[in-house]
Amino acid sequence: MKTRRSALACAFIFSLLALAGCNDRLFDNPLDPEGETRAYEILATLPAANIVPLDLTFSGDVLWVVDAQSRILALNYNSGSLIRELDFSQPVSGIAYDGNDLWLGIKNSNQVVQVSVVNGAQIKALNLLRGDVGCLDYAADRLYVADKLSNTILVVNPDSGTIERSISQPGFTINGLASGGGNVWTIDASQNKIFRLDDAGNAVNVYLPPSRSAAGLAYSQGYIWCGDQTGKIYKLKFQ
Repeated sequence: MKTRRSALACAFIFSLLALAGCNDRLFDNPLDPEGETRAYEILATLPAANIVPLDLTFSGDVLWVVDAQSRILALNYNSGSLIRELDFSQPVSGIAYDGNDLWLGIKNSNQVVQVSVVNGAQIKALNLLRGDVGCLDYAADRLYVADKLSNTILVVNPDSGTIERSISQPGFTINGLASGGGNVWTIDASQNKIFRLDDAGNAVNVYLPPSRSAAGLAYSQGYIWCGDQTGKIYKLKFQ
């Protein structure tokens, strides 16, 4: 009897997860006691053919993607179609938009570079005192930098390059980073989780990502854009 009950319980949990994968409305992990009843809704799924996203940012009219080939791609945020590719000579690990220009993280280094959103021309380079730069974001006049060495988020003054503070986070890796709505959002691909953090790095909530290959986050006007390394980008609305 116990075996039968266990099998039925497993089947019920599996059915919940399968339902989440088949519908636009996703539910949180039923085994997570801290999870919400309803996590978020997928508002759109954009095809991004031949693109393996590492990081995303939104400039108001264009969705920018840094992919596994270090390409800097401008995509139509409604269709996912390629608009143009920005020329830049160095390998890139992250991207952020500051309202005027783009910031790029230089792969395997402690450097972030400000470039023109029009032609990719370098405006400024900052060599941080520490860190191996990953995903980026820009919010409240500060750069948020995922540091692969310390597995923390560095808050950087974009004028001086000073690291003003660091934010601890509960994940083992930072595969996506966004700041907005009073929270910091990260992806941990190793645990297959999206963390919603307060400004001190404490977990407000934990969600299952829309796929097991999620990477790259961007926040804009209450929406989260989430990359999928199988060649998709999701537009999410969290509750």
